[in-house]
Amino acid sequence: MDYRLDKQVAASALASLEDFRWLFANLGIDPRYRDWFRHRAWVRTIHGTTRIEGNSLSDLEVEELLERMPVTQQKDALEVLATREALSFVDEVGPDEGLVVDERVIREIHKRVLDDIDPILRPGEYRTGENRVGDADGNIIFATALSGDVPDVMHRFGQWLRDGTSREHPAIAAALAHLELVGIHPFYDGNGRTARALARLLLIHHGYALDGLVSVDAYLDLQRREYFAAIRETLGASYSRGYDATPFVAYFLRAITGAAEHVLTRVKGVTELLRVLRDEVASGALTPQLTDALVFAWINGSIRPSDYRSISGRTGPSATRDLGVAVRSGYLSASGVTSSRRYIAGPKLKAVLPVAVAPRADSAKSGGHHRQKD
Repeated sequence: MDYRLDKQVAASALASLEDFRWLFANLGIDPRYRDWFRHRAWVRTIHGTTRIEGNSLSDLEVEELLERMPVTQQKDALEVLATREALSFVDEVGPDEGLVVDERVIREIHKRVLDDIDPILRPGEYRTGENRVGDADGNIIFATALSGDVPDVMHRFGQWLRDGTSREHPAIAAALAHLELVGIHPFYDGNGRTARALARLLLIHHGYALDGLVSVDAYLDLQRREYFAAIRETLGASYSRGYDATPFVAYFLRAITGAAEHVLTRVKGVTELLRVLRDEVASGALTPQLTDALVFAWINGSIRPSDYRSISGRTGPSATRDLGVAVRSGYLSASGVTSSRRYIAGPKLKAVLPVAVAPRADSAKSGGHHRQKD
């Protein structure tokens, strides 16, 4: 793998990333809330990485699909379910210290990305025709490696993954791996999802997954224009070896830290939410059993009756009455018919905003600014 990189440009982002890494390892937050944030990151990651490629499902539809796992032939649904399998594989093998990341791993990820979608796309097999990288609107971003060169450049890439990543910071290695795979574009379809999954794998493998609480893919989806622009600025109009990787690496590191800061503002916001809800309980406007359930709904954007029963321990008419109180109070809004009822965050819940927090090396490790719960 042949690239140039100005590491000074990345130095500030790497310092911030180390602060975030420490913070996420030492969050003072209820374990249940941590699990809910982790679940939210999982849904947002699957939604984000598929949406970048033009998938039309909303995050709520993605969550419903992941929960119900229906038999379907809808392409967008199949993409989501296949991406779930690919990322589950990544999360399963990533922590293995003996894992060797190479071409075989990339092929395995790709097989799962396209699993059961369309066999004509030849999951796990390199393309034999030409390809172009376009955005979700169909605009061409750049021309990829020639098909005849794909086996050779992928072999070189595999060697770098085995031997060269150790010479780079793990987050830089993840950015470079993502960039190179996108540049080569070795498959007919699913290259972007595979590249982002490969970056995720390297971050997990080297201890930079930020406890599974952060969705980099969701951040990239929300910044699609900037994301594609960073790729184009780095690779130019067509892929060729020896490119200057600095623009994309700098962007990708900022994406990780930006996504991490977003989650920290949400985590910090739980403290304010709990204060509001406890005041409502004290005034008699809400029942005590609703407190944690509304935290769940604030984190995830919605809550199902089954979620409420599990969280509160309430059943039958009691659970229904509680949820009715939350609706009448403006904290939830009912959506869907009874058999598939889901309660969406209402205006009062949405009014509780995340709390800005910016980690600094001098204060992060002193614990002076990241208390998350009362």
